[in-house]
Amino acid sequence: MYELTKACITVIFIYSSIGISVFGQETQTRPDSLIRQLEEITIEAKSIKKKLEDSPFAVQVLDMRKEYSHSGDITNLLNHSLGVKTRADGSLGSSVQVNLAGLQGKAIKVFKDGLPIELYGHSFNLGTISSNMLERIEIYKGAMPVYLASDALGGGINLITRKPIKNSAVFSYELASYNTHRATANLFITHPDRTSAYTGINASFNYSDNNYPVHAPFYDVSTARQSYHTTKRFHDIARSSYGEWYAGLRNKHWADDLRLTLIYSDFYKQIQNDAEMVRVYGEAFSKENNYATLLSFRKVLFENRLQLHLNATYSHFNTRFVDTATVRYNWNGQVQSSNMPIGEINRGNDQRLEFHLYSTRLHAKYAIASQQYLELSNLQQYQHRKGTDPLGTISVLDQIDILGIPAVYRKNVLALAYNAQWLQKTVESIFSIKYYKYKTTGYTTDKYNFAWQSSKKGDLFGYLAAVKWDNDSFLLKLSYEFANRLPDEYEIFGDGVMLKENLDLKPEKSHNVNLNIQQRLLISKQQLDFTANLFYRRVKDIIFLQLDIPFNRYINYEEFNIKGVEVETRYSPNPHISGGFNLTYQDIRRINIRESMFRNLEGSRIPNIPYFFGNAFLSLSTANLYKKKDRAHFQWNLNYVHRFFLKAIPRNQEPSLFGPVQDFQTSLIIPRDGRPGQVANDLALTYDFSSKKTSISAECKNIANAKLYDNFNVQRQGRTFHLKLVYQII
Repeated sequence: MYELTKACITVIFIYSSIGISVFGQETQTRPDSLIRQLEEITIEAKSIKKKLEDSPFAVQVLDMRKEYSHSGDITNLLNHSLGVKTRADGSLGSSVQVNLAGLQGKAIKVFKDGLPIELYGHSFNLGTISSNMLERIEIYKGAMPVYLASDALGGGINLITRKPIKNSAVFSYELASYNTHRATANLFITHPDRTSAYTGINASFNYSDNNYPVHAPFYDVSTARQSYHTTKRFHDIARSSYGEWYAGLRNKHWADDLRLTLIYSDFYKQIQNDAEMVRVYGEAFSKENNYATLLSFRKVLFENRLQLHLNATYSHFNTRFVDTATVRYNWNGQVQSSNMPIGEINRGNDQRLEFHLYSTRLHAKYAIASQQYLELSNLQQYQHRKGTDPLGTISVLDQIDILGIPAVYRKNVLALAYNAQWLQKTVESIFSIKYYKYKTTGYTTDKYNFAWQSSKKGDLFGYLAAVKWDNDSFLLKLSYEFANRLPDEYEIFGDGVMLKENLDLKPEKSHNVNLNIQQRLLISKQQLDFTANLFYRRVKDIIFLQLDIPFNRYINYEEFNIKGVEVETRYSPNPHISGGFNLTYQDIRRINIRESMFRNLEGSRIPNIPYFFGNAFLSLSTANLYKKKDRAHFQWNLNYVHRFFLKAIPRNQEPSLFGPVQDFQTSLIIPRDGRPGQVANDLALTYDFSSKKTSISAECKNIANAKLYDNFNVQRQGRTFHLKLVYQII
C-alpha cells in the first residue's frame, strides 16, 4: 500500500511539473528526464475482472473488450467457455437456454447490469446481443453475489453493458450467410463545460432469413411412407431492434451517479416447425413491442463506508401470436392440404397479451470494521398480464375469454450477507441468508373449461456459505448453497393456448456444492493456467412440463442428483501465442421416482441434456504487419458435444461413454447417424488498422458443414461466413 501511495504522489508531482496541470492550467515544457522517470513508475491494481474471479464465488469473467470484432451473438463465446453449453431451437431469433453445472433453462438466471433480463423484452437476449454491446460477461456457477438478489437455482449470467468515461462513438456492421445482418451503435457524450453531465445511446438491429438447408421429413400421402430429404427452411425470418437512450449526472455531492434510461425494442419471428422438426408450419408468427424506463442512483456515504445503489424499473410489453392458417405446408413450402381447420400449431390463435412489470432493487454495503462488511439487497417484482384471444379458451360458465382475467404475480427476494477477509486478505469468507416470498392471483380451470378466481402465496428461506484461499499463484474456493427458484408467471398461469395454469406449483429446491481450484505458473514470458471445478447438486420439486392431451401443464415432478467435473488448461509461450482446451462431464440422474410405472428409470440420465462436451482453441497475433501499430489476429475454435439421448432409457441399457450403440437406440440419440458426437470448427481472422479506429474481421463457422443439433431434433445452421466492420469515430 505504501508503494502504491508513493507512486501516485510521484505521478501527480511529475504531471504538475511537465505541463499537464492537475488544476486545468498549462505549465512549462516537459523535460526528458522527467518523462523517463514517469515511464519507470508502475502502479499495480486489480482489474474488475481479477477482483471478481478472486472472490469466493465460482465465477468466470469474459472481457468483451477483446471480442468487439467477434461476429454473431454472444452465445458462441459462451459456448467456448469452461462448463457452459448454450442451446438454441434454431438460428438467429430462436430462444436460447444455458446449461451450467447440470442445470439449465429457468434454473439459470440471466441479468443485464444486475437486473433480471426479462425486464428488457425479447429483443435483448442471449440470441440477439452482439459482443459490441457489452463490457464483460460474468458467469456464476452455483452461489451468486448478494447484490443480484436472485432466486436462481444453479447460477446465472450477468451481462455488463459498456460504460465509457469519456466521449466515444463506435459503430459496427456485420453481413453473414442466409441474408443475415447485424448492426450496433454505441454513443457517449459528456458536456464540454460540465463533465458531470452525460448522455448516450446503445442500439442494435438484427435480421436474418434463416433459410439454411436442413434434413427434413417428407410424408407421402399416397404410400403413407415417410422419407428424409435436404431442403431449405422457408418460414423462419427473424427481426429485432433495440435502442436505449440515457442521460445522467455524476460526481455530485448528493449523488455519485444518477441515470435515467428510456428503452424501446421490437421483435418479430416466424415459426417454422415444432420442437422435434416433425411438423412444419408456413404462416404462424409472433411479435412484440416493448417500452421500459429505468432510474438508477449511486452514492457512497460516511467516508466511503456505506455504498448505496437503488434501481427502479417500469416495463410495458405488447405481444401477439397469430396462427390462423387454414392450409397445411410441406417442407418444400408447398401447400399440401386446403380448407383445413384454423391453426397449424393448435386449434387456432389470434392472441394479444399486455404486460406491465414493475421492479425495484436496493443494494447497500457497509464496512463495519477493517476488511469486514455487511451487505443487504432487496428485489421486488410485480407483473400484471391481461389479454384476448377470440380463438382461445372460453370459460363455459361465464362465456368470457380466459386471458381477459388479469393474472398478477408478485415476488420479493431479500438477502443479507456478512463478508470478511482474514490472514492479510489471503482468506475471504461470505455467509448469507435469503428470504423468498411470492403471491399469485389469477384463474383456475377444470377439464370442462369452467373458470374461477384463485390465488396462492408462499415464503421460504435459503442460505449460502463460501470461502476462498488465495496464495498468489494458487486459488482454492469452496461454497455451499441451499437455493430456491420460485415458479414464474408463465409456469403458473400458462398461455391460454396449449398450456394450462397450475397455481399449486411449489418452488424448486437445490443443495449446491462447488469446489474450485486454480493454478497459475509464470516462467519468463510463458504462462500456464489450470482450472478445475467439482460440483454436486441435489434438486427437489423440479418444475417439469407434463405433456398431455389436449392441454399441457407444468407440475412438480422429479428429483435429480447431479455430479460433475470441469477442467481447463491454457498455455501461452509468449504474448502472441496462446492455446488450450476444456472438458465438462456432468452425470445427471433421476432419483426417488414415485410413479410405479416409471421406476425402471430410477438412476437413468435426464434426456435431452448433453453430459459430455468441451472445446479446444488456438490464438495467434502479430503487430506491425503492414504499418506501425497495426495488428492481425487469428483464432481457431473447436467445439465438441458427445451424443446424448432424446428419451429416457434404463440405466442398465445405457452404452458406455464411447461404446457402440444398439440398433434400437439409434433413433433415440443425437446425432443419430453413427457419429459419437458433434464437432464444429470455427476460424476467424481480424485486422486492426494502425489508426486504432477501424477493424475488420472475416469468420467461417462450422467449416466442415457438419450437421449440428441442440434441442431434440432441431437442426442448426451448417457452414456460415461472416464479415464484420467496426469503426470508432470518437
